[in-house]
Amino acid sequence: MTGNVRIGICSWTDRTLLKSGFYPASANTPASRLAHYASEFDTVEVDSSFYAIPSVANACRWIAGTPKNFSFGVKSFSLFTFHRTSVSSLPSWLASEMGNPREGYVKRGNLTHDQRMHLFDDFMKPVRILHSAGRLAYLLFQFPPGWRFRPEWLTYFRRIREVSGPLPLAVEIRNSSWFEEECRGKFLSVLMDQNIAYAAVDEPDLGWTAPREWPVTAEWGTLARFHGRNREGWRNPRASVRERFDYEYDALELAPWALEAVRIAGEMGDSKKIFLMYNNCVGDKAVRGARMMRGMLGLDAPVARAGQRLLFDSP
Repeated sequence: MTGNVRIGICSWTDRTLLKSGFYPASANTPASRLAHYASEFDTVEVDSSFYAIPSVANACRWIAGTPKNFSFGVKSFSLFTFHRTSVSSLPSWLASEMGNPREGYVKRGNLTHDQRMHLFDDFMKPVRILHSAGRLAYLLFQFPPGWRFRPEWLTYFRRIREVSGPLPLAVEIRNSSWFEEECRGKFLSVLMDQNIAYAAVDEPDLGWTAPREWPVTAEWGTLARFHGRNREGWRNPRASVRERFDYEYDALELAPWALEAVRIAGEMGDSKKIFLMYNNCVGDKAVRGARMMRGMLGLDAPVARAGQRLLFDSP
């Protein structure tokens, strides 16, 4: 039972993807690229929303330019997940109120409560349009690698749910402290209570990184994101984003996730969605990983390798 599994990548506009040959020469506009992407995959994650508030007009274009069964995951704007943000990325009304910070960046704590709520309302306008149209896969809040477990952060998850209403929410943590013995139960209990999905992650095992566990905590569905296993890139604090995520998965690395997706799909039923999203966005490596997973799950039988399709066949 894999009919409720959706597979995609975490940026269809990445510069290295545009140069990789994934898009034909005729796909030379944002609309034509999205249309080409949607001809192969049924879900994509909007990564640009982490860096700047998306416009309502763009949300409407995305809906109009894709099939009715195509869905969009949306990554939360950086200030809502305790990342610093360039002033140049803020809406003009807020940038003018912030003045000229010395380093050109602001953090969540630099904003007043009213400014944060106004900004959140701006962010949620296009998100709610996607949701109203039945096109919102999930709204993801991805927290920084150094964001360690503290009991007060559990209240923040409750607040996220309060201000987001009934949207399908997901939380990604990238620090192992959340899975320490006394913390794990409290963390997952709050997610279940608030109907927030835990976003499982595949990333390098460096001790401080999140474990490759996939607890299901939301009634609406679940999510796993694949960041690659570039240990050297993740160990280097000066590495660029490209250097960190430059990694190509092989079948042995993806097989356990495929098996777990099949198990979860069988337990959740066809009414819930399971999203497998590839964030190793360097060239077309995310695309190749997504295609490999589709083959393993038998979702792309015409092009899947026989060995991949047989992975889940009965003996």
